[in-house]
Amino acid sequence: MRMSGFSARQAAPAIGLVVGLALGLVYTWVVAPVELVNTHPVLLRTDYRWDWVRLAALSYVADGNLGRARARLAELEHEDVTSAIQILIEEYAAAGRPAEIMRSLTTLAQALDVHTPAMLVYLYTPASSPPAPVYTPSPPPTPTSSPTPAPSHTPTPTSEPTHTPTSTPRASSPLPTPTPEPTSTPPPPTPTPPLLSRLQLAEQEQICKPGQTEHIEVVVRDERGAGLAGVVVWLMWPGGADRAVTGLKPQSGAGYADFNAERGVPGSVNYALGVGELGMPLVTNLRLEPCPVEEDEEPLMGSWRIVLGPRPPETE
Repeated sequence: MRMSGFSARQAAPAIGLVVGLALGLVYTWVVAPVELVNTHPVLLRTDYRWDWVRLAALSYVADGNLGRARARLAELEHEDVTSAIQILIEEYAAAGRPAEIMRSLTTLAQALDVHTPAMLVYLYTPASSPPAPVYTPSPPPTPTSSPTPAPSHTPTPTSEPTHTPTSTPRASSPLPTPTPEPTSTPPPPTPTPPLLSRLQLAEQEQICKPGQTEHIEVVVRDERGAGLAGVVVWLMWPGGADRAVTGLKPQSGAGYADFNAERGVPGSVNYALGVGELGMPLVTNLRLEPCPVEEDEEPLMGSWRIVLGPRPPETE
């Protein structure tokens, strides 16, 4: 009996501790949970931080205050800001949001050093490259030599006969040797830039086949004219963008990729084509057009076949 009473007295504090801990957790989690009020965005959970970035970006779209948007995002990590804005722009581009909203989001993303292919169509402005300087060698100066005049000896007349001295011939000074013309050293050869940076529109052909689905075919070729696989190709239009990689349809060729072009009213959308991860446009103002048909034939909307090839390297 003494042993059982002693064991009960020892177990009582442990039982009380467990019961108290359980009651405390129930009160903390259920009865009166902790509520964070006016906390810092950096202390929020990841998905809440991204929601904060989205709200700050949409607030900028509404008021256009870049300083306020920077202040709201100053405490967050750049990775959070980049990921949230990239996802927001891609979602809005896929949903076909108005161009004004996309331009505002693009302006904010550019100011925050955030880049995504969907925003390139709103940033691209063609710029003319400065003319290459032309090296024109100046003509060398022509050396001129002035001959030294020979001294003339004039005898002085006198009344008495005088002995006429014989002048000693003087050695004529040699003519100056002309200095050889300096030879200009040609500038070193310019290295050939990478292939993707030299791609340009090589061919553009309208495809007219009855029953076809409106699409845009792209073929990328190298210097030898062979198809080039593994090139990222972007099709961009106001409010969206689509991505493809050449070579995924080997039955059509190594450099082949295509896009579905059924977007809105046929012929009302301007497309742009670009290559590479940044997708800088190489072809702009690409619009689907009706095919030429006879009077008794049904109208047919044509597709496009675009061939991109490298321009030859510039030589001086």
